[in-house]
Formats: sequence, C-alpha cells, structure tokens
Amino acid sequence: MKVILESYNPKWQFLFEMEKEKLLDVLDSNGIKIEHIGSTSIPDICSKPIIDIMIGIEKDKQLDNNINRILTLGYTYVQKYEIFLPFIRYFFKLDDPDVQIHNIIGFHDPDIDKRNHKDNFHIHMVKINSDFWIDQLRFRNYLRNNCKAKKEYENVKKSLQRMNGTVLMNMLMLNLNVSQNY
Repeated sequence: MKVILESYNPKWQFLFEMEKEKLLDVLDSNGIKIEHIGSTSIPDICSKPIIDIMIGIEKDKQLDNNINRILTLGYTYVQKYEIFLPFIRYFFKLDDPDVQIHNIIGFHDPDIDKRNHKDNFHIHMVKINSDFWIDQLRFRNYLRNNCKAKKEYENVKKSLQRMNGTVLMNMLMLNLNVSQNY
C-alpha cells in the first residue's frame, strides 16, 4: 500500500475533538481518558490523514466492555490483532459509510482489502499508564516540543514514502530511527 502524506492540516485537531465527544457519549466513561496521538496530533508535520485516537481505561474489563459501544459509531474492531497485542483493542473507521464490511474482524477472518477505501480514524484502547500509553504520549510530546526532532522525523517519513514501503514497515522503521532519541 502506497503511503500518502499530506501537509499538516489544523482541521485534524478539530476532527479529533469531534470524534472524542462522540466516543465520550457512548463509552463507559468511568476513568476514561482520550488522547490524540500519531502525526496528526503534532502541529506542522506531514502525516497520513488518519486521526489516531488513544483511549485509556483504568480496569482490564473495560477493554472488552467498551467494544460494542465503539462499534455503534461505525468502527470495525480488529480482534485478530489481540494474538500479538493482547493489551490493545484496535479499531478503524472507513471514510465511506456505504462500504459494507464486518464490524469485527476475527482471528480466522482474512484481512480487509482497504486499497479502494480510505480509513479516517484509528483507535488504540489500552490501560492508562501501560507502556503503550506512556510511550505514545512521551513520543508525541517530545516531537511537539522539539523542532529539530520533529523535522528529522518528518524527513524520515518523506524518505520512506519515496521508497513506497508498506504502512507497517514504515511505522516500524520510523519508530526504530526516531525513538532512539527521546
């Protein structure tokens, strides 16, 4: 899948805030925190135009108790990722509401071919103060507050885009190259 990067767009913060309100309306909000993560949360950096949302929960049972609530907002839950990441519940929402796909991608289901469809939101639901929670916020805040690191990160992203790598490989390489410094 070719990675498309766009110049920073201030509407990304607005889209996050709108989606956050929708999530707060449906979630078991006791002890829930919602953060904007990923490159769209960092001003003045190019990004894939996908809003990454991290939902932090206090109790393990909230991971599974909130799945159906998130599905009511049009998200697809990727259950099969729990094999490798049992501490994260991952969701995505396609940009086109007319595209019909299963709302849960189970352990034995084939991957969804999203080449003809654009997803516009990703949710990563994890425990507050887990390593994932802490690392995501630390990395985001580091880039927000360090212009030189932000520029280096953006240059790596553009370089990887020119190589036409897959999204997953790009993210792995970015994390290896940039996170060494934060």
